Amino acid sequence: MATRIKVYFGTETMTYGEAEDRQSITVNQLMPAGSMLVALEGAGQGAGVKSIEVKGDVELAPGSFVEFSADKRALLATLSGYPCLIRKKQGSGEKIVVDLEPLMLLSEDGWAVKMTLYPPLDSTVLPDTADISALLEKADVRWGVREKNITACIEKVRTEKRPLKNQVIARGRLPVNGENARLRIDIVIGEQAGKELGDGRMDFRERRLFVGVDKGQLLATKVPATTGIPGVNIYGQEIPQVPGRDLTIKTGEDILYDAETGEIRAAFAGVLSVVSDTAVRVTSKHVISGDIDYHTGNIDSRDAVDISGSIKPGFKVITGGDVVIGGSVESAHIISHGNVVIKGGITGKEAIVEADGDLDVPVIGNGVVSCQGNVRVGREAYYTEIRCLQDITCTGQARVLGSDLFAGGSITVVEVDTDTSPNSLLAAATLPERYIRYKKLLQDYYLAQAAVEGWYRRFGAQGANDDLAELQEDLADAKSVLMSYNLIPGASERDKSGGLRYACRQKITINGAVRAGAVIRIGNTETTLKKTYGEGYFALNSDSGSIEFHSRIKGPRGAAVEQV
Repeated sequence: MATRIKVYFGTETMTYGEAEDRQSITVNQLMPAGSMLVALEGAGQGAGVKSIEVKGDVELAPGSFVEFSADKRALLATLSGYPCLIRKKQGSGEKIVVDLEPLMLLSEDGWAVKMTLYPPLDSTVLPDTADISALLEKADVRWGVREKNITACIEKVRTEKRPLKNQVIARGRLPVNGENARLRIDIVIGEQAGKELGDGRMDFRERRLFVGVDKGQLLATKVPATTGIPGVNIYGQEIPQVPGRDLTIKTGEDILYDAETGEIRAAFAGVLSVVSDTAVRVTSKHVISGDIDYHTGNIDSRDAVDISGSIKPGFKVITGGDVVIGGSVESAHIISHGNVVIKGGITGKEAIVEADGDLDVPVIGNGVVSCQGNVRVGREAYYTEIRCLQDITCTGQARVLGSDLFAGGSITVVEVDTDTSPNSLLAAATLPERYIRYKKLLQDYYLAQAAVEGWYRRFGAQGANDDLAELQEDLADAKSVLMSYNLIPGASERDKSGGLRYACRQKITINGAVRAGAVIRIGNTETTLKKTYGEGYFALNSDSGSIEFHSRIKGPRGAAVEQV
């Protein structure tokens, strides 16, 4: 027994391009929202554009942006777009699935509208700017419509006879979050990182960590937080910004704070410790000659500490101010409430260095580094994990091998990985602790997905019951939590759009080459490199939400930009 299916949209094969770039594509007719796409024989109106014959039983199935008619004997478009009919074998008959690629797609978060446009069939015409504007108005899109983009896309499809996909034709204005209160340092403390020497070593004398101050000397002034600017979504609705956080000045016996003027002065003569731009301390200087080992024991000091030797395995150094280590940290633990300078390096899987400020080090081999300021590596980082809230900078000819780098800001590297080393992860605009949480959410999602798939393998598609419904609900919940989780600084864990403007300003700069297989993450977007990239930088495209590589090598049309 054969059944006839009426199809209400036309299909043509088109060719575009020239010479070697010539391509052929199948183009389906643009259908308005609510229109009938296919119908069983005896249903629907009219004969349709064409009909197909199916032997055996027939099942109609709506795909994306397609729904059943009231009598379940036809499929209708829920949005204007380009339908596609897919025939699948099913027992002795066939399953007819119709998907639809929308002409316009509004993002779920209300920030953007993207348009996909195909060349018209011979018997149809392209929509014009007025048609698209009318559809936007019908969808209640009131703000950020880019009429020039719409007109340019229509003209490009008309002249080049090739499709354009996911072109942004309306975009909301993201809120500008306020800047947090900070300290303006009013004393010259020198560079925030060591001076780089020609051979990749660093001259840490330029760091000037132990800057002497006098009693009553002005150290810093508090700069108030700003309120920011609210955003507007495509529906014209105001989206509140996140105001900058105030900075609580923790006064103690070392500093004097005037709340009216915001001035911070030294309570006594000592050495200054500046922790990023959020805290200053005045301490005494504790000098230790030689190594930290069984002769000295662990060090727990409220002062700034200057150690001429190395920290031997298993020992711990805790300082209330800055710490300078003339040798290496060898599978030891450093906790500094200021900045850390290590002139030799960090070695050993058990090595842990934690700093409230910045870290400067020539070599990191294994171990974990965690700081709230910047990290600067002079020569090499291998098989290690670096976590910081600001920037990571590798200087000179520094190499990164098989390491995970997490920066709340930007990352600058030179050579990343080799053809035989494990792959590195470079994550900019990413809060390290949120990434750990994200990996746990990802694992929860995979476990929930495996549970549903395991149920189907055991009982089959026909054995649906309450147990399956519960597993599917768990999977949907796990997916929802995962997809809404935000890793970008300056916005809450549940506000993925709030930090987008900040993430788009951060870069992963390559001053040498990064090998294929390395993982690049900027904010909430991650990709694995399929090829080696040379000098340039990776950045997030605010329109597409994808990571792009901007090459330093300029072609005839300027710098080359490609989606990764």
